[in-house]
Amino acid sequence: MSDIVNGYRLSSRAAEAARGRGGQDTGPAIENAVSSAAIATADPGDVFEWFGGGQQAAGMTITPETAMRSTAVWRCVTLISGALMTQELGVYRLSPKGEFIREHGHPYDRFLNCEPNQEMTSAVFVENIAIQLLLRGNGYGLIRQARNGTITSIDFYFPARVLPYRSADRSIWYRFTNEDGTTEDHHASYVLHFKGPGLSVDGIRALSPISNHAQSVGINLATRDYEAGQFERGLMTNDYFQFAGEVSREQRAAFKEYLRKKAMGITNAHNPLLLEGGAEWKRVAVTAKDAQLLELLQYSVVDVCRIYGVPPNMAGETSGTSNWGTGVEQQSIGFDRWTILPHKVRIAGEWTRKLFPVVGARAPQYFVWWNDDFLLSGDSKAIAAYLRAALGGNQLPGWISKNEARRKVNLPPVPDGDAIYSPTGEAPAPEPTSTGDDALDDALPADDKDNPDAA
Repeated sequence: MSDIVNGYRLSSRAAEAARGRGGQDTGPAIENAVSSAAIATADPGDVFEWFGGGQQAAGMTITPETAMRSTAVWRCVTLISGALMTQELGVYRLSPKGEFIREHGHPYDRFLNCEPNQEMTSAVFVENIAIQLLLRGNGYGLIRQARNGTITSIDFYFPARVLPYRSADRSIWYRFTNEDGTTEDHHASYVLHFKGPGLSVDGIRALSPISNHAQSVGINLATRDYEAGQFERGLMTNDYFQFAGEVSREQRAAFKEYLRKKAMGITNAHNPLLLEGGAEWKRVAVTAKDAQLLELLQYSVVDVCRIYGVPPNMAGETSGTSNWGTGVEQQSIGFDRWTILPHKVRIAGEWTRKLFPVVGARAPQYFVWWNDDFLLSGDSKAIAAYLRAALGGNQLPGWISKNEARRKVNLPPVPDGDAIYSPTGEAPAPEPTSTGDDALDDALPADDKDNPDAA
């Protein structure tokens, strides 16, 4: 059977599925875009979310859009997605010796590092995928191909416009809704489905962080709305007025209207009140509820940070954390390792799985990974110490060349700078040239040689 269906070249997986089970040719069962495929199974909750549904929590309607009104959710989501978008994706090759070799200039570099489609850069694509993954648990990219099978673009789709389902033969398909209302059904081979932790009951979609933790987000939003209401009303809820005599319904209504016009709101906060008929303005002592409002706000922020694995101090909640010392430094290292790294593995794994699919039992030679050199976030002293050791400082074997060291600090290469220093086993010369500690001096500009922290 041909691997081309209706003039469209199938991926290896789609072609294998099209050939049918057991090598039987069942005809063109798989197409890249089919609008008449029947949906066999789809999770009811996913369908509900697909049509824009939300849920009530703490008196608030919680959806991914309303959740972003929370400063804690906004900070956690933008912090993680921003960390991912600043790290470069690239195509790597695994050598027979197990070395990771970057394939600069690979055709897929256009989609990974430049422009996956005409509407956004690769960094914006990764950022938006990460935002949807953090809010809804799922992000989608649709691989568009020419008739000869060449990838032409990778389109970004909001999860609300994508409905995954299983067809009658149990294969996974995705129904995309375009802006004009038309729909396209695509086989999973053509869809980049970036998933967060967990799986839904149908085994296709990941769990939505916002849906599963709506109560925590709702408490955060409700607490801030309560606080904003205090400023909007101007008067505290524990203020009250006492009259000497009986007050009629009309007088009560007139006095409430007077308060609304003269005392409520920020603009009237300092206006004096004129009280008649022996009225007195009194205030109840601060209640436990009012005294704990700030603690509740702090707790709600920390609770949201737990959802995303973000240290509270990185989300702006520093009441219980020192801003100095190694504690914050270790939290930042832990954030890179335990929060960012799992997302990087998920995103890079999906790119690899769809751009370089497994054929038979042979693993692909190429894979997608991040240029996540930790030197990008190090200070000058840490970078200098690392480069000194890597170049062969103290006459120890080095593991990078001078040009590699210069490339890490965005400096051009120098002639004869590709050799890696290795000690000869003899006593070192009194003044070695271009080896050991002096290798770092050769790797830096002339103005920085006298400053060991300039790397």
